[in-house]
Amino acid sequence: MRVYMSSGRFNVLRSAIIVLLSGSSAIDVTPVSAAQTVAVKKPATVAEAMRAIDLNAFPLMKGVKEPAQRSVARLSYNVPSDCRAAFEFQRKALIGLKWTELSGSAATDQYASGTFTRDGFFVSVSTMPNGDPQQPGTVNVQIVLHGNVDLAKLPMPADLKATYGGPLTAMYTTDATVAKTVDACRRLLIASGWQPYGTAGDTLFFKQNAIRLSASIMSAPAQGGRTAVSFSAEQLSADVPAPAETVQLQYSDSTKQVLFDTKSTEDDVIAYYRKTLGGAGWKATTDNTLKIDWKDVLIFRNPAKDMLTLEMYFVKDENALRVTVQHQSAAEVAAMQKELDEQAAAAKKKKEQEENTPLPTIAITLPPGAELTESGKTRLEFTVATGKGKTVAEAIRKRLKDSRWKEEVLTADAAVGEITFTKDQQEITLSYVDPGFIPAAFTIRGTRVELTITGKD
Repeated sequence: MRVYMSSGRFNVLRSAIIVLLSGSSAIDVTPVSAAQTVAVKKPATVAEAMRAIDLNAFPLMKGVKEPAQRSVARLSYNVPSDCRAAFEFQRKALIGLKWTELSGSAATDQYASGTFTRDGFFVSVSTMPNGDPQQPGTVNVQIVLHGNVDLAKLPMPADLKATYGGPLTAMYTTDATVAKTVDACRRLLIASGWQPYGTAGDTLFFKQNAIRLSASIMSAPAQGGRTAVSFSAEQLSADVPAPAETVQLQYSDSTKQVLFDTKSTEDDVIAYYRKTLGGAGWKATTDNTLKIDWKDVLIFRNPAKDMLTLEMYFVKDENALRVTVQHQSAAEVAAMQKELDEQAAAAKKKKEQEENTPLPTIAITLPPGAELTESGKTRLEFTVATGKGKTVAEAIRKRLKDSRWKEEVLTADAAVGEITFTKDQQEITLSYVDPGFIPAAFTIRGTRVELTITGKD
């Protein structure tokens, strides 16, 4: 299963790993208490994050057509510019919103980055060439909200020794084994309110409110085989809960969706979400799940009219229940409903127009000796003498083709024929059967066209 990881968090984690594995001392090391359990302000909710900065309303540079991503937690777009100018635009916009630029900003022709803070929140900004040869002179702008977690004050084992402390990354080493360190960090974080939220390789994820915490714990050869630990955090655009015991949990912030497998029953999963979401004001819209395609679906709404959709189905090969939970804001739900309403209205209008608009007519001339057996606005049936089927069909085909009907022949021999004619939105189907011992039978059907008889040749 694919694991989604934001590029901002990935870059932070990559930098931390490079420093630890290389043993570099070229960066400043900020002393951090090795066993900090001081109580701090709780990790932010989505509403608190939006009060700090609303990236959905953040100004865009001139020339931006459509952001690649725009959410509570991230803004990403391409724009004709250079790295320095693009970074300066974001810098001025943030300072104008009373964000403070931290030391360490850097800008070159190939890359620019900086970190800003306000009210305990942190935002990182980076600009770099987008690398598309079809868009020369274009840079990619990334603005990431990392939340309000003070990484230096996370609960952690007392034997961790600080090697680096910054607003986006806190790094430590310990002589304890990886397994013992994982167990100790997990226990301490859970005890302080952090909920397990999946894993990816050597990284453990935890969630509290709408903040996802990453704890990367691995062996560091450059540190003499000691265990290296690094912490980072990111703001989530939605608070989507998940049970503690899951398999291969993934969260995608771009879709605000969590996906996981579980050995729990469907009833257990439903009970978990009813209880957990109920405590936050969410209510299920139905007493029981709905069967949609192969999935069991339960929808929750909150007083703000946001929507959480719970989908479940059993995967036999994995012997597990696969669960997806997706968040949609009230605005997103309203936009989706508006689109559905517009589609329904357009379909209704089209149907009414078709019903009220007279159909075009096409005249069918019956051959001499033909006997009409059925006559309707869109269907004609008649017979001709045995052995005359193909000849009569050829005459009708010629008249239609002379009137610029496009012909498609499935078959047309002495015994049987099936030919379709189309023009604009109209269609005529000609079929005949001529077995040679009874009269040849013809059927002509019209779609969005009326058939009339002008008489016999």
